[in-house]
Amino acid sequence: MRIGWIGLGNMGVPMVRNIAKSGLLIQAYNRTPKDLDLNGAELATGLSTAVHKKDTVVIMVSDAAAVNDVLYHQGAIDNLTKGTLIVNMSTIGVDETQTLADDLRSRGFRFMDAPVLGSTKPAADATLTVVAGGERADFEEMTALFDAVSKAAFHIGPVGKGAAMKLLVNTFLGLSVQALGECITFGRHSALSPDLVLDVLETSAVWSPMLAGKRQKVISEDYSAQFALRHLTKDLGLAIRQGDLTGAAMPAATRTHETYTAALNAGYGDHDMIAIIQYLQSLSEADR
Repeated sequence: MRIGWIGLGNMGVPMVRNIAKSGLLIQAYNRTPKDLDLNGAELATGLSTAVHKKDTVVIMVSDAAAVNDVLYHQGAIDNLTKGTLIVNMSTIGVDETQTLADDLRSRGFRFMDAPVLGSTKPAADATLTVVAGGERADFEEMTALFDAVSKAAFHIGPVGKGAAMKLLVNTFLGLSVQALGECITFGRHSALSPDLVLDVLETSAVWSPMLAGKRQKVISEDYSAQFALRHLTKDLGLAIRQGDLTGAAMPAATRTHETYTAALNAGYGDHDMIAIIQYLQSLSEADR
């Protein structure tokens, strides 16, 4: 399989390194030039080079605008061979996914949405989870690549179902981080330290891998981004829009999105998602 890869951000770089480590032939491109060690993967100097004569082209960028930019405005589709499988691993809306798939199919390409669950450490450890929507045969064709980056890969259903599952999971994540932030803030204002709060939570039924993974960052107040708050804010908005389109009631997600949007507007967007703790603390101090 000859793979072209578009997007070398915090997630894309470790994923490409793991794919190269597995022995697959991959050529990667980033819109902003970077000098990177990709563990044997070739760094393409141009988009056309990265996608030309490839069996599969994977897109891993920030949002739908970036996906459309590389495909249409920068002209990736003009350099693709008909029948190429385009795999979008970026997190975009279900409606955006279906529109993209319809257009690419009309141009003679195959398409799969295959976003991943997990942030930078699972990406580095090759323990992401892939949730894919598309043809079963295309999913099976991607087995070697998915195995190289993940601990599990699920064929969720037809195109759009992968995007729907990703937004569902990130809605749960957003609600959970909001709950964590409120509990840490409540604890501080009740003279209960974050490490004590987390010690007690760890013995309870509410403990989770997410809490375990963020524990040290919370205690040390390390808000450097593993999964940036602005990305989670975007995903919550996409989930709520899909809920509106399908008639799903999402009152808690809606209120949570309002909090994240306010935190984004207050300047916390490039911090880790747990910077919602910082934002809630700032509100608490202002109200005293």
